[in-house]
Amino acid sequence: MVVLAGVASADPAPKPINMKPHADKLVVLKDAEGGVYVVMNERDDPHIFYGRGKVLYDQLLEGGRGRDGDAWNISVTAPRVEYPFMGQIGYRKDGTFYRACGNKLTSELTQLTGDKATEVIDKWKFLTTSVVRMPYLLARDDRGVYYYVDVLRPIYGGTGHRVFVGKKGALKQMTLTDVVTDSAGDVFSTKTGDLRLVRTFSEDKEQKTAQWIRGEKKRELIYLDIYMNQSLIYRELGLYKIPQTICSNI
Repeated sequence: MVVLAGVASADPAPKPINMKPHADKLVVLKDAEGGVYVVMNERDDPHIFYGRGKVLYDQLLEGGRGRDGDAWNISVTAPRVEYPFMGQIGYRKDGTFYRACGNKLTSELTQLTGDKATEVIDKWKFLTTSVVRMPYLLARDDRGVYYYVDVLRPIYGGTGHRVFVGKKGALKQMTLTDVVTDSAGDVFSTKTGDLRLVRTFSEDKEQKTAQWIRGEKKRELIYLDIYMNQSLIYRELGLYKIPQTICSNI
C-alpha cells in the first residue's frame, strides 16, 4: 500500500481479486530479480499483476494496448520513469517477453509454464492496486514551497483528501478542517490556512489558478499540472514509499 513517510495512515487495504476462473487466459512471467508478472491480454478486460513474495498487485493501465501481428504490448502507469511516465509489458514476434520502463530500460522476462505457473495462479494472492492514492492538486510559491493535495482512488472510495505544505522532502500534512468543491473550484481549509484551487474560463478554455490564504493575507501560487509533474510527486517530494509497480525499483 502507498503510505505517507512518517505519517500514520488509515487508508483502505488492497482488495482480493479472484483470477482462478481466468486461469487459462493468464501468462506467468518472471524477471531476473525475482519479480513475477501475470498478464491477461484480453481485448475488453486486460490486466497485469506484479509482485514478490506470493502477493501480486493489479497494475494501473495507461496508454492502451498495441498489436503487430502476433506481437503485442500493454502500457502501465509508471510515474517514477521519465515522460510519458509509462512502463510496458510486451511480447515480440520471436516469442520472447520483455518489460520496458520508459524509453531507456528494457529487461527480458522468462515465461513460467506447467506446475510453476499453476503454483502462482493457485497459491499467490491477487490484489487490487497498491497505489491507493492519487494526486489531486499541486502548486508552489516563488520560494519553492509546495502545496499538494491527494485523494483516494475511485476504487477505494474517491474521497479523503489530504493537504501537505513544505519544501521538497520536507512536506508536512496539514490538519484538514473543511473541503468545499463546486463548479468554481475547490477550497481546502486547514488550521493554518486555506488552499484554494480556482477554475476560470477564457474563450471556452478552462484555466486553473491556486492561492494560499492565511488570515487576511493571500499568496498567489504557481499551479502545476499533476500529470507532467508525476516524477516530482513520486520521487522528489518525499511523500510516498515505493509501491508494488513494475518500474518502481528504477
